[in-house]
Amino acid sequence: MTRLAILLEDALTAAAGADRAVAPVSLAIDYGVAGEGAPTVTTEIDRSTKSLVFASARAVWPDGRTAGAAQGVFRVTP
Repeated sequence: MTRLAILLEDALTAAAGADRAVAPVSLAIDYGVAGEGAPTVTTEIDRSTKSLVFASARAVWPDGRTAGAAQGVFRVTP
């Protein structure tokens, strides 16, 4: 797994599990362009139900180009 994939998965898990415990069900990553420096990651909860959380993330290089994007589905665990 690449460092970008780990960065995106960690960001998605943190966002989805901000107020409850979650476990990943599905993760899709789209890679952008290579770059230098540390990418900034933004996350968004797209939808949340009692048992599932749908989240998306985007990583951007310091020069503004997209490093990658990801979408994940997380199961809420007891």
